[in-house]
Amino acid sequence: QLWCEEDGMFYNRSTETGEFNKRISPTNFYVFLANAASKQQAERMIKEHLLNENEFWGRWVIPNAPKNDPAYKDQNYWRGRIWGPTNFLTYMGLKNYAEKEVTEAFANKSEDLLLRGWLTKGYIYENWNAITGNSELKDNSDTFYHWGALLGYIALIEAFGEKF
Repeated sequence: QLWCEEDGMFYNRSTETGEFNKRISPTNFYVFLANAASKQQAERMIKEHLLNENEFWGRWVIPNAPKNDPAYKDQNYWRGRIWGPTNFLTYMGLKNYAEKEVTEAFANKSEDLLLRGWLTKGYIYENWNAITGNSELKDNSDTFYHWGALLGYIALIEAFGEKF
């Protein structure tokens, strides 16, 4: 009941009106974690949304607000920035559906982002600017926060398997 055939996306629904909330984020891909999407639904979501450079795909992945959302340009905390936990959960769901080239590219992009701050400053950021790939810290972000390391864990899983 949450699938929208027209848009090729699982959405939340308003409990008051039953209408779809068409604002998307990485959490829309969490249906992959539960294997709740059909193969065809997952293929559409990956092709039309995840790999869409006007939404989530690009040099740095994946922003918490897609590029075509007005919140994306803010790049402040949950408004457009990239987070380790959302990347990790999206990646783990992708492992259930996506082709190897997609999971590999996702892992490489996550690793590259992590290493930008680590190799230059010795930081593992709480979140990253999805436009520049830097932290450009805001008052509400931390320079060293444990869950940022999940970006590296994605790369390790991709390289050595989930038993790593």
